[in-house]
Amino acid sequence: MLKIVETGNKYGTMNTGTMPKDLSREEKAALFMEHRMAAGKDFGFDGHKMFMADQKDKTGTYFKITNEYVEANPNGWTDIDQDILIVTEDVPGVVIGHPVSDCPVVMMQDVKNRVCAIGHCQNNLIDSKLPMMIADALLDAYGSKDDDIVTYVSACAGENSYIYDKYPDWAKDEKLWSGAIIEEKDGIFRINLRRAIKKQLDERGITRINYNFDDTISNPHYYSNSAASHGDQSKYGRNFAGAFYKVKK
Repeated sequence: MLKIVETGNKYGTMNTGTMPKDLSREEKAALFMEHRMAAGKDFGFDGHKMFMADQKDKTGTYFKITNEYVEANPNGWTDIDQDILIVTEDVPGVVIGHPVSDCPVVMMQDVKNRVCAIGHCQNNLIDSKLPMMIADALLDAYGSKDDDIVTYVSACAGENSYIYDKYPDWAKDEKLWSGAIIEEKDGIFRINLRRAIKKQLDERGITRINYNFDDTISNPHYYSNSAASHGDQSKYGRNFAGAFYKVKK
């Protein structure tokens, strides 16, 4: 059984880059592990066994997390250049995910083959069609059919809170963002990330989509880079969103 993980701000920030600058590198690493272990205790996984992709390629490349890889990297959180992570039910208790603020993690499970693929869909990567590429990764790796894919979109900035004072320069695909970026009379642009993602998945043929509709900017239970950059330092940090297959008992 696949279990979704969304920590919000309950366990503290979920990366070392948003920790107090007066802490040493070792202190940050130790505190980060404490946060991971606390989340794991509540969700039912080993906090050591968490992996993320660095998304350096930005072309839809993927990496499979195997039992052999986990054994070789017992503390998790390794350097993985690829854009998309994949895990199967044969690697139970191992979490794939991302530390995030206002952009969602898109998680797709092939319910027939019991395999999950995820990607952190930042604005520019939504524009580059990463949500589609996650489905393509499942097709390439496991021959997954669209009808067998169930998608989950994690919490992200909501359309009523996520605003720009100009048309964003990362929005290159005008057709994609038509209806997802709305200019209002006062010159404010409202960004609807979920709508842009749904348009892509509809085009790709992925119809079973579940959303966490929490707004990371306004909801007090989440960190938000947007809110922090506008003066609310209590929102400075990173949530974690990901998934794992539960260990069979």
